[in-house]
This record gives sequence, C-alpha cells and structure tokens, in this order.
Amino acid sequence: MSLCQANQNSRDNKGQVSCGSCCGLFNLDLNTQEYKKLLRERTDEFNESVDFQVTHTMPAYRQSREKKEESLIKKDETTYNCPFLGYLDSHQSRIGCMIHPVRTGNPKSQNFSFYGSSICLGYECRNKENANVDFWEKIFAEVSKDSIEYSQLSANHPLVRRLETIYGENNLTKHREEIRDLLIELIQRGLVLNNLTSFEVDYMTKESIEECVIAIRELKS
Repeated sequence: MSLCQANQNSRDNKGQVSCGSCCGLFNLDLNTQEYKKLLRERTDEFNESVDFQVTHTMPAYRQSREKKEESLIKKDETTYNCPFLGYLDSHQSRIGCMIHPVRTGNPKSQNFSFYGSSICLGYECRNKENANVDFWEKIFAEVSKDSIEYSQLSANHPLVRRLETIYGENNLTKHREEIRDLLIELIQRGLVLNNLTSFEVDYMTKESIEECVIAIRELKS
C-alpha cells in the first residue's frame, strides 16, 4: 500500500495502522488517549451528520467541529488541525481522511477541507518520498501498537534520517532486528511520543537517538 496506510497488522494484531500526521493531529497538545477520544468523537459526529449525497453536510460538519475544538491547546497557532481526520474502519484502528475521494466518490470532495483537494492529494511527506519507504512502512507497522504510535514514527523524518546515517541507507535490512529493538526502546522511553508540531519541525536531538542506540547495543553485547 503506502506509508500513509500500512499493509500489515500492528504489534497488538488488532488491525491495520495508518498515519494522519499531515492533517495536523499532533499540533494539538494531547496525550494518546485524548487523541483517540477526539478521533472517536469526530468519527461519530461525522457518521451521524454527513451524507455524501448532500454536499452542504460536509462544510456544516467542519464548522461544527472547528467550533468544538477551538479551545484545544495548540503547539503552533499557525498549524491547522483538520477535523476531517477520523477513523476509517469499524474497529477504529485505521485513521485517515473521512472525505477522501475513495470514500466519497467525488474527486474534489476534499475541497471542503481547509487546504483543498489539490494540496491534500498532492502532498508527499519526506518519509513517504524516501527511497527506503517500504522498509520503514513495514517496520513502523510492526512495532506500533496503534495508529497514534505509527503516525508519530511515520512522520518523524529526523528519526529516519539519523537512523539511516547510523546504519547506512543501503544496509537497513542487515540491521533490521537491531533497528526494530531500537524503535521499541524509543517508544518505551517516550522519545518519539514527544509529538512534533509538524513533521517538518525537528524536535528530536541527536543525543537522544544515540543514547538509545548505545543502550540497545549494550543489551545485545
């Protein structure tokens, strides 16, 4: 599939995982459970109020959600948080755009969003453009227990860049198990859960990554 919608089950085997970082979710200053609660609320309201055959229900939903979410604390006031990001499946494991053309049948349906269909459909994040995207998609899906963790890893281009520097862009498969253990260690230490305001902003320090690399190598020695 793609980095956006991973093609294998997450670590807890409850379903597929996906990334919604480019929709601005992590610009909201929330914890994991609060993110999930917000996504559930959006999805429930969307399912109850939006009819793809009645176009005015989509902007009406957006206006309603923006009003309800305006009091949420943002990390960056200039970053938009799209309320059309929600759960796409009945198990509430996979997140994505609820007005994506694949769902609506309308190639321009994302024009009801803030950025519009051309930006929403045309944007490619740095990790998705990475030559090793297939490797990262599979390993991120494997170590993530849900779509929140998967999104935080998938959008984290500073982490990917540093790991490729440490292990070599052409030697990732050779070091797969060590990288897998390292990612799990990073998650457990909360080093990838200190959310980025945007995946274009680098908040992770080189020292924090190397600290975990050293710890993993000590465990394996």
